[in-house]
Amino acid sequence: MCSPAILVFPSKDSSVMPSRGACNPRKESKPTISLRIPRPILEEIDGLVRRTRMRSRTEFIERAVETYVDELKEARIVVAKPWTDKGARVAILRYLKGRSATYVTDIAEALGMDFELAFRVVSSLSKEGKVIG
Repeated sequence: MCSPAILVFPSKDSSVMPSRGACNPRKESKPTISLRIPRPILEEIDGLVRRTRMRSRTEFIERAVETYVDELKEARIVVAKPWTDKGARVAILRYLKGRSATYVTDIAEALGMDFELAFRVVSSLSKEGKVIG
């Protein structure tokens, strides 16, 4: 954010001069990075820059990165671990102890389990009468 312009008058010491361009938003200090992008994606970006009338590729990429970072900050990231059917079955039954009800997706997220595996195991447990679902 820019502060209001401050006029500084030179004193008898002529080395004190008013600063120029102190509130130019383009002068914002940002690190420079290198980025490799496949040519077809770069061509797509160039077309979008023209269509959206953005100033540059840099502006486009900054906005895209900011949007993605904001999206990931709000997302729940689940890392699926490798499970055998037997291990998943034991883990799900252990997870369900003391819980009156829960969603299969909550089980999968809590245990870091692939959703398909969780649904398959819960379906099997339901058929055996171990869970009601």
